Amino acid sequence: MAPVSTTRRHLLAGFTASLAAPALAQSAPQRLPDTETTRAGGMTAWLSDPTTRYAHGVLGDAIEAGGFVVERGGRALHHRLGPEAVFEDRRVRLVDLGGGTPAALVVKSYLRRGSALAAYAIGEEAITPLAESAAIGTPNRWLNPVGVADFTRTGAPLVAAVVTPHIAGSLRLYRREGARLEEVARLDGVTNHIIGSRDLDLGRISDVDGDGLPEIVLPSLDRLRLVAVSFAGGTGRIVASVPLPAPLIRLEPMNDARAVVHLQDRRTLTVDLKRS
Repeated sequence: MAPVSTTRRHLLAGFTASLAAPALAQSAPQRLPDTETTRAGGMTAWLSDPTTRYAHGVLGDAIEAGGFVVERGGRALHHRLGPEAVFEDRRVRLVDLGGGTPAALVVKSYLRRGSALAAYAIGEEAITPLAESAAIGTPNRWLNPVGVADFTRTGAPLVAAVVTPHIAGSLRLYRREGARLEEVARLDGVTNHIIGSRDLDLGRISDVDGDGLPEIVLPSLDRLRLVAVSFAGGTGRIVASVPLPAPLIRLEPMNDARAVVHLQDRRTLTVDLKRS
């Protein structure tokens, strides 16, 4: 189990106290203490229904989400999981997976089978399951999404995620095929998360070489190199790699080949991936 930070212990204490307090009528589901609020396409989304039923703590605490809410058209749409899983995440990603219906993408972790990517269709009146990847297959095994884009120049949106970012560091692409998110490509040996951290964004999507096709920029598994991965043609390959003098702990947003990196030794560097 990952270490629990002092700040997160305070959140957990507050959550436990709320469970012991008298039940009060609520106009909306309870928010996850550290949920991010995401906005896109006139919608707002956040994680809800805090629970301690999954003892993993990869994001630094023992509290996960049992549901999420999307506010759309003046209505609050609520989706809640059953007792067999949680949302082991800090955000609901509002994405377009094709088909004309907006979708929510969240990390769903099964208590007995570990994490999977889960996409939900956001309708006018309800949230319904849309597609899901295969679970990793082992409890306490997690994945962290990078984002959604056309990484292969086929015109189809693909979901990028790093599976077990603290163990194998397997960057994978998934395509929606009916009710499944199917893996279509992978490259191992990279990461986009530090165990116990609340920062989900050590991986960025950016057009590094200016050819109109996005690459995925993220550190190597030991965080001592910054690499750009291309999936042009459907196969993952490293197209740029820059050594770092200390492990990377933060990667700023990008829109070209230049990356601002924060290192474990407290230095901040600007890295040009085109010169690698």
